Amino acid sequence: MSWHYSRVDHLDPKATCIFCGRALKSLKGIVISDGAQEAYAGPNCAKKHLGPPEERLLDVARLALLVVSPGDPDSLTPAPDDLPPHSGPKTGNQVAKATAVPIPGIDPVIQYLRLRYEAMSGFRFQKSVWLTEAYSAFQADGELDEFVRKRIAGTIRNAAEQKTVFSMRNIKHCIGFDHWLREAITHTHPDRREFLEAMIAKLHNRWCLTSGQIAGINSWGQGLRKRIDDFPHLDVTSFEGVVVPDFMQPKSKKS
Repeated sequence: MSWHYSRVDHLDPKATCIFCGRALKSLKGIVISDGAQEAYAGPNCAKKHLGPPEERLLDVARLALLVVSPGDPDSLTPAPDDLPPHSGPKTGNQVAKATAVPIPGIDPVIQYLRLRYEAMSGFRFQKSVWLTEAYSAFQADGELDEFVRKRIAGTIRNAAEQKTVFSMRNIKHCIGFDHWLREAITHTHPDRREFLEAMIAKLHNRWCLTSGQIAGINSWGQGLRKRIDDFPHLDVTSFEGVVVPDFMQPKSKKS
């Protein structure tokens, strides 16, 4: 089976391009798949060997930025309003980009399915029987039949209206927090990981964290930033108003 585009994701520290063997030093990059295994590819090699993507790639790495506090006290990146406007005539490349036909956006139904099955490993209730059947069909055919598509769309709509943990917004926030907690664990001595491991366990069990728990992670991050320059201050309101279903609530002990 030939290689095809899968997504944009965080890169392993020693990631290399499968086509040219060059080390990939950026923080995120292109993941490709042949249906059985995945590999990394540099942007130039990916375009050379696979051609340009037919649709916008699912960017899992970008989700980590959704949970970063907008008022991050440690961020050196200026806000969009602070960036200087571009001045001067457009170059030929800029004109070409402005007039090029835009790549189609990501199908939200497919995006929801893929995020659940490709980016939430370890989360309780990540899968269900009918969603697994839908994902298997998507992997085999690259599309979904209309009945399944409408059922997933209904799940997305109901979760958004009821503000449950299964909403698209909350799933993205879960994936973002999962990334930063894993980063923190990786850069923390095994003897001092208890708090972080407890937080990731709570996230996986309830698909949310309290503002107090996030504040605790931020306090932990103050020391972590001495070792990781880019570990951010996380938004304590990320899960505000999210409803956790009864079946995901911890069972009270009987007296």
